Amino acid sequence: MKKIIVVSVLLCVLMIVGSVSAASVDVGYAVPDTTNPFISWLTATVKELAEADGISVQIADASANASTQISQVENFIAMKVKVLILMPVDPGNVQDVIQKAMDAGIKVVVAGADTEIYDVMMNTDQYVWGEKVAEMALEWIEENIEEENPKVIVIKYTGTPESSNRSAGIVDKLIESGKVNVVEATGETQVASEAMSIIENMWQQNSDTVVICTYNADAAVGVNEYLMGLTGIDLSRIAVFSADTSSEVEEMINNSLKGESVFRGTTKIAGPEIDGVSYPLPEGTFKVVKSLIDGTYNAGGSIVDAIAPVLPVEEN
Repeated sequence: MKKIIVVSVLLCVLMIVGSVSAASVDVGYAVPDTTNPFISWLTATVKELAEADGISVQIADASANASTQISQVENFIAMKVKVLILMPVDPGNVQDVIQKAMDAGIKVVVAGADTEIYDVMMNTDQYVWGEKVAEMALEWIEENIEEENPKVIVIKYTGTPESSNRSAGIVDKLIESGKVNVVEATGETQVASEAMSIIENMWQQNSDTVVICTYNADAAVGVNEYLMGLTGIDLSRIAVFSADTSSEVEEMINNSLKGESVFRGTTKIAGPEIDGVSYPLPEGTFKVVKSLIDGTYNAGGSIVDAIAPVLPVEEN
């Protein structure tokens, strides 16, 4: 009987400790999909910065499911986190749960989309971001391709309003240039494996293509893998351009200088400007979160992130 009582007491203690541990999370970080290299890099870096400063962060991966994300945010509310960072799967479907979080005294940082309700929105103009991708492609064509009106394939993703805007920016800028023949891929994705299948199907009728632009870098990785596996083509006349980045992506872009990749450039969120100082995105995100926690935030309700190119860098 004593053993049973002891075990019961220990279980109760463990349950209490577990509850305290869950309640002690300072920041809930709700994101669409951590298999995306950019999101994985960003969340991991912000978590590392925060925890080095004694601020605990829990990351919730919604696996691209809007309903799952809402449940995860509700869980963060129940945990009484101090700050919620939300990268919404569906920016039009989170207003009620954001309001619920704010009513509970939680500071809400929305990143990458405009949900119209938040304490702070860290965002960039997705349409302009798409235009920057197209500009990189056009500059490369100008420098490397002599033929007139060369063909460019665009693999879009339009699963959310924000992704639709970025995809439209790519297509519109290319068409408006009047310098290329734009072919929109039959099928869209933001996933490497799906992008491989799409470009394989497209290549059968469009093997004269010189540039492929994709919605995001993960899709570009898939396109690059397919193209590098082809034989009998001049890879020096092919380039892939996209948006967002990671250390693996940057290594792949650098390898294009050695003929080991045709992924020749991407674009990234360079980071926010806060109090007149520009910060890399992870550091800027952490600065916002920390100042919200300690009550010193004064940078306003909307912070615009700049877009910067990521091009090959010669090894020393």
